[in-house]
Amino acid sequence: MSPRNKRPRRRRAPAPAPVAWWKRPVTWLLTIVVGAVGAWLGAVLLGMFNQWKPANELAEELAGRGPLVVLDVKHVPYPDEGALDYVYPAGADLARLDAERPADPTVEAGAVDIGRSTWEITLVGTRDEAVEAVDLRPVLVEPCRPPLTGVRDPNESQGASEKLVLVTHVDQANPRMLIEDPGGEDAGAPFFATNKITLPRGEKNVIQVRALSAKQHCRWRLELDYLADGRRQTMVVSAPGDKPFEVTGRADDAAYASIYLNPLNGCRAKDGSTTDRLRITGAEYAQMVRDKRTCPY
Repeated sequence: MSPRNKRPRRRRAPAPAPVAWWKRPVTWLLTIVVGAVGAWLGAVLLGMFNQWKPANELAEELAGRGPLVVLDVKHVPYPDEGALDYVYPAGADLARLDAERPADPTVEAGAVDIGRSTWEITLVGTRDEAVEAVDLRPVLVEPCRPPLTGVRDPNESQGASEKLVLVTHVDQANPRMLIEDPGGEDAGAPFFATNKITLPRGEKNVIQVRALSAKQHCRWRLELDYLADGRRQTMVVSAPGDKPFEVTGRADDAAYASIYLNPLNGCRAKDGSTTDRLRITGAEYAQMVRDKRTCPY
């Protein structure tokens, strides 16, 4: 065959150039996953580090906020002084409350403790020389009023506290912090008349303040006097959200709009159904008590 009649050979397409590893989609995916895991692990380790942070580092972190810092203010929903109740204010979401009782009605639903209200206050000193708390007193934001009569809910006590507990009667004139020591020789004595609270640099000190009111609805803040930097100073302690603390006395049963029954009694509703959140009127509850019954129906 002559050269003219030879068929030209087909040239093969060149093989595609290999893609660099760092440009591959799987590499991008792995990078995102590894980065997310790394960020999560870093947050966990940082939280653990802050929890174990030495006292001097905590003090340095808080130093710009003054000689004495209120690190936390926390409501105690199940104090050890016996079964007390809550009252929900007018306008509370009863559909939600009928379905389930909040773990802490005061924090989650704006309820007010009846009879006694207990709060934990965590204090930290930030100076090389120890700060000394020398007085703590409630100051009313307004005159006390008649007790709240919204919706009452039972509160069961759960265990005792090993923390320092100071008791004050906010419905009395010039209330002072008293020593709670049931059966002890110092029970009922003014705490700061013979004691002070020493706060070394960076060390946390937790105080439980228990406010009592027999028949009135009272709102107050706490004034804390302390010695630091060579002089006496005063700071105001409020409830979370810069709100005043609050406690109400107990009203007559019939005065409440409605009352939740203790679920431990296992009471049935009018239609015979069972529920853990049975609510009846205050008048019905008062009649039940007069009849010496644990269930209304």
